[in-house]
Amino acid sequence: MHPPSPPTPIDPAPHRRVAITGIGAITALGTGTAAFEAGLREGRSGVGPITLFDVGGFRTSIGAQAPDPVVEVGATAHAPVSRPDRFGLQAAAEAIARAGLDAAALRGAACYFGTGTGGAGDSERYMIKVFAGEPADAAVIVAHQPCSVTDLVTRRFGIEGPRSTIMTACSSSATAVGYAGDLIRLGRVDVAIAGGSEGLCRLTYAGFNALRATSPDPARPFDRHRKGLNLGEGAGVLVLEAEEHARARGAVILGYLAGYGVTADAHHMTAPHPDGDGAARAMLAALADAGLTPDDVDYVNAHGTATPHNDAAEVRALRRVFGARAPRVPISSTKSQIGHTLGAAGAVEAVASILALGGDFVPPTLRHEEPDEPQGAEAPLDFVPDRSRPARLEVVLSSSFAFGGNNTVLVFTHA
Repeated sequence: MHPPSPPTPIDPAPHRRVAITGIGAITALGTGTAAFEAGLREGRSGVGPITLFDVGGFRTSIGAQAPDPVVEVGATAHAPVSRPDRFGLQAAAEAIARAGLDAAALRGAACYFGTGTGGAGDSERYMIKVFAGEPADAAVIVAHQPCSVTDLVTRRFGIEGPRSTIMTACSSSATAVGYAGDLIRLGRVDVAIAGGSEGLCRLTYAGFNALRATSPDPARPFDRHRKGLNLGEGAGVLVLEAEEHARARGAVILGYLAGYGVTADAHHMTAPHPDGDGAARAMLAALADAGLTPDDVDYVNAHGTATPHNDAAEVRALRRVFGARAPRVPISSTKSQIGHTLGAAGAVEAVASILALGGDFVPPTLRHEEPDEPQGAEAPLDFVPDRSRPARLEVVLSSSFAFGGNNTVLVFTHA
């Protein structure tokens, strides 16, 4: 056998511009980015009854359940493929097809995914059968490990470059996108596949119900009468590419990953810093990384979980970052439409941000009626209630704030 060929040398010059040439998504609004964009524009809600498993006895019975993925898994899968892994593969296939990447470009690419529970839902169904004394195929638990989606995508598309699976709770896939962008900026790779995937399962549903973080009704982010979040599922994937590489092959550039910021609250296992300290520092770090200021931001895709402590802390962070300009910056939570997709949220909302930039619109915050702020001298923040809004956007901030105070903020700019 011949030894493998060494990788093609890449210009090591730092700070190359990171273009986005492909996006893919599957959410409760439908399969594919076209369905996602249409749902965002129309202000549709994907929240409804959970049918994947029995939700009797829980505080809530609703969530944002995505359609069953229909992607071709291919012969590279060595074991049964979990539902969230197929979400990730579906979104990756769409993003790669849109980018028009060939096998040679993919071979040296990086692959970074963020996720949470992996194939826990399949493991749960296996254990239920075992405890009931029914025949059960133990092969399904191979996909229990969260990194299985990264493994599947790399095998399916022949990706041989750096790869990693990030788990920082609800900021996981935003962190994956930021770290993948660094590999391009630093000249380590020309192309990176970055995203996140998550599936609903009993473990997370029971856990968030036990924390009393879920709402029995469709969520109302940033509203005085909010009761909690709705859990969701799906996947979002971006193709990141060095700008010169994309232009050399004639690719269509959808936007740019201009910068990102990562901070830690160092405060509490689940509660955010009450003043939004870590969140504010992450936003400012992301803007500094992009060479921008708060005055440059045209829209904020907020974390916006609709839980009392998180929303309050985020509002304080937004006011600290934007100061007197804060009421004039459109802010919305797409979680009001697609639920909180946990480990996939950062990547899914990154796709929403790119769609907003390219489509000249701001997604809405559904069911937002009464801001939860004192109506004193400060004007209320603009949460874009219920209907999307036409807008020419140049800079979008997309925030993901997680348990443990893991904060990641991405900055996207217009192509």
